[in-house]
Amino acid sequence: MRYIYALFFLWAIAHNLNPLLIPVLKEVCILSDFQSALVDSAFYIGYFAFALPAGAFIKSKGYKKAITLGLYFFGVGAAIVGIFGSQQNYAMALLGLFVMAAGLTFLETAANPLVTLLGDPQKATTRLNLAQSFNGLGATLAVFFGGMALFAGSEEELAHFIETTGKTASSAEWLAFRGEQLFMPYVVVAMITIGFSRLLRRPKIQIDPESTNPISGSPNFVNPSEPYLQPGTSAWQQIKTLLQTTPYNLGILAQFCYVGAQVGVGSFFIRYATTYGNVSSSVGATGLSLGMLLFMLGRFTGTFLMRWIAPTKLLLGTALIAAAISTTVALNGGPTGFWLLIPLQFFMSILFPTIFSLSLSSLKNAPPMASSLLIMSIVGGAFFPLVMGAISDQFGLQYAYLVPVLCFAVVTYFAKRISPTLA
Repeated sequence: MRYIYALFFLWAIAHNLNPLLIPVLKEVCILSDFQSALVDSAFYIGYFAFALPAGAFIKSKGYKKAITLGLYFFGVGAAIVGIFGSQQNYAMALLGLFVMAAGLTFLETAANPLVTLLGDPQKATTRLNLAQSFNGLGATLAVFFGGMALFAGSEEELAHFIETTGKTASSAEWLAFRGEQLFMPYVVVAMITIGFSRLLRRPKIQIDPESTNPISGSPNFVNPSEPYLQPGTSAWQQIKTLLQTTPYNLGILAQFCYVGAQVGVGSFFIRYATTYGNVSSSVGATGLSLGMLLFMLGRFTGTFLMRWIAPTKLLLGTALIAAAISTTVALNGGPTGFWLLIPLQFFMSILFPTIFSLSLSSLKNAPPMASSLLIMSIVGGAFFPLVMGAISDQFGLQYAYLVPVLCFAVVTYFAKRISPTLA
């Protein structure tokens, strides 16, 4: 199980370097907020494009080969971002992010249901939240060390550059220097990821993806209430049937909205900090690192509380609080809004794994395709940041945070709808 937990740690690094990458690319490639949001779009469209192929690959080749392939894609994509991002090649950096996301899709499509399979089925939601807690640890370290690499001392370096050269912050030399700072973090990630893929030759994962339901643990059988498992059903027919199954389909919508909210909140965090919080980019990055620490603690806390509080109730409560905080951030537009963005991470922390496991638990016997569709819904991270970027360019960044409010409202609705079905 430790190898699976390590995967959650690794892909958190990729996800949480993006909020740091966005302001740097915005600076060195001279982008608008909408254009900089394409960083998230390129990344999360990769999830949408590869979720179904990943599910088919797992069904054909098994979990272990899918994880190994995902790690290679992850590493190659990170190397592309580091090499071409450092050369201010925006298009190739986006391509690298897309390749990274392709690898992460294989990892997440395999690892999320695999965690629920390896243990007591009745504790699947708790176990997935624990695994996602290591994701929070990776997020915290990625933002902390990534912030040091990309922002620490940048204001002092800029002042020294202007003083010694007499050139401005918009000069080609300064922008080239800032771009070069992207090289090391991503190349290090590439080396670690590809190296870790070699370790996966050791553990033996002997689970047939068709044999058991990740939540119930019962053998697959077919009855009229499970049309997505009827014999002779094609992949597209299974997808259509699953999308018509309530409340599982509401879980897909909730995951789509939640991931969009999480990515949007993080992507514009540093911009909000410098615009309304009256702090530097390095302080903003430190604030984001603190938020990621609270995100990690939130997942451990949520895992602990699920011993006594039903996951549906915990999901409902945290989504309501997240919506309230986001509303204040959107309407405040000042230092208070910036400081509230930090604890917001705590209340967002358990949403993804809880939505994921509850959605699968709503199906009597969840086929691998059900996990693939939930992973596809991560494409919300490509859509909602673009909406936030467009609102920011037209009306101001603070009002862009009304988008996460709507997203958390959808999660709240899902929590209320699924609660009676799991009683």
